[in-house]
Formats: sequence, structure tokens, C-alpha cells
Amino acid sequence: MNLKDQARNWIKTVVGSHLGRNIRTFKFVTYTGETSHNQLGGVSYLMPAEGKVVEQGEHFTLIKTGPGSFTIVVSKLLSEPVALEDKVAVTFYKLRRFDGTAADGTDDSSVDGCRTMMLTGVETRFPVTWEGRYLGINERFIASYTVIQNPYLRDMITQMERETVDGGLRHTVNVLVDAGATNLTFTDPVEEESVATPPGMTVQIANSKFTGSVYVGYDRGADTYFIDLTAGEGGETHRIDDVHFNEMGERLIEAIDDREWLKAKVVITKKAPKKRAQPQPELV
Repeated sequence: MNLKDQARNWIKTVVGSHLGRNIRTFKFVTYTGETSHNQLGGVSYLMPAEGKVVEQGEHFTLIKTGPGSFTIVVSKLLSEPVALEDKVAVTFYKLRRFDGTAADGTDDSSVDGCRTMMLTGVETRFPVTWEGRYLGINERFIASYTVIQNPYLRDMITQMERETVDGGLRHTVNVLVDAGATNLTFTDPVEEESVATPPGMTVQIANSKFTGSVYVGYDRGADTYFIDLTAGEGGETHRIDDVHFNEMGERLIEAIDDREWLKAKVVITKKAPKKRAQPQPELV
């Protein structure tokens, strides 16, 4: 039984005491860190939730968000502990760009009073462009994007944007974004120099699993990719060789992913009221 089914069974055993007498039905959403799909078949991501913590079980925390609506969160996926009756605001994982904004466009400013958002098929794109490249809602940023000429680098970028990891929850490009990648730069030689100067990309990572420089490159001779990990500033470089395009995501996860991105970010807006101390009986 998967976590969603466990959550469904659990709420049925506890929800009765949290419903008013006039509430005949209830609805709920669950955050288990697993991939969910909407009615159109696309991967869906939960909207932020606000409410009161009303129940805590062995594995799940129940947040009441309305008279008949609830959010269930796997307790170990909460960014910090919560207590019964805490009022909380919770935001869940969603795809983001390298600048930290939401990939679906919800953080973008409006243009002429209109904002474009993607309801399904959300993708994170590298901030690069070339002739014929489709950017979708990112087209408005094209003037600030890096132009890529090397065909092997273009292929690598496209593959990292398309290959899924974590059961389809995200793509290889998101492994870099979610690891906190900064200072994204590209090595973009002309095609004829691809052997002497391997095309690739460099990012800086600083999290609880890895701190340093990551270079993802293409080995033209072997027709495979490689990952160079340089810990700290000027430290030794460890190379991961012979990486095929469909292995890139998992290799990066093993090297730099601390899984913190998966946690639901909790803000306690109002702590639970302190319980009054019970008077102790006097000893005679």
C-alpha cells in the first residue's frame, strides 16, 4: 500500500472528531513526496495551504484548512516540527527556474495587466536559446538568455530538460536547481573543438551534502557525459566518467542532492495556546 492509500485510510479513522455536525462530506489533499497527476494526465503540484494542526499520527499530520477541507502531510516531510493547534502556512514542492522563480509563471510580473501561467506540462528550462528552440512562457526572457552554438551542448541541455527523475516528479535540470545551483556558466566551443574543449556547464553548489563546483561535460571521444566535482575552493576534483544521458539525473542525485527540496516549508503563524497548569492537591 502506497503512502497516499495509507493517508486515505488514516484520515477516515480520525476525521470525525474534526467535523461540525452540519458537515456531511469532507475533502482532502495529501503531500507524500510522490508524483501526482491531474485529470489531464500531467504532473500536479499542491497549492499552498493554511490552517490549524488538528491531528498527528505515527506517520501523518492533519491540517484543517476549512470547515470540511484538510491537508495531510507526511510528518517527516515537514521542514520543522509542529504541535497540535498550531496555526500554520505550508508551501509544497514545485518546479522552479535557476533564478528561484516558479517555472509555471506564477511568480512572473504581469504584462499589460495579463499574466501567463501553465496549468499542466510545467517544465524548467535552462536560460539559453538557439535558433528553433521552444521556450514557451519563458520567451519573454529571451533577451537575457545565453546563445548556445555547440550542437553537443544543445543536445545535453535538451536531454537534461526532458529526462525525468524521482518517478516523474521532476527532471534532471531540476536536480541542479533544487540543489541550490548558482553562477551557471557554459563552455561552448565551436563543434570542431569539441574534443579538445569538452562542451558543458558549470554551477556552484552549497548544501548539506556537497559544497563546491560541479561541471557537467560531454566526452566527444567516448560519446558519453562526465561530472567533475570540485569540493570547496581549489579543492581536489573527483570525476564521474561514462555517464549516459539517461543516467545523468541519478548520478547528480547521488553526488549533490540533500533532499531538502522535498520538504514542505512550514511557517507557524500562531503557536498553540499554552495549557494551563493543573492545580496540585494539597497534602494533608
